[in-house]
Amino acid sequence: MSSQDKTLLLFLLGVLLFASPLVAWWSRSGAPWYLPYLLWGTIIALAWVVQWRRGRHDL
Repeated sequence: MSSQDKTLLLFLLGVLLFASPLVAWWSRSGAPWYLPYLLWGTIIALAWVVQWRRGRHDL
């Protein structure tokens, strides 16, 4: 699987989490206040890992 495929899957995961009915799950009143930040941080960290594993020579 190429890194572009992984990036696209990561984008789709972000859309699924932040623009779907799943928003009601993580934005409910009993959820911790930091849950949206944790989700964003996870997506950013995964994107960084995908880019880091790609290396400098895969441009």
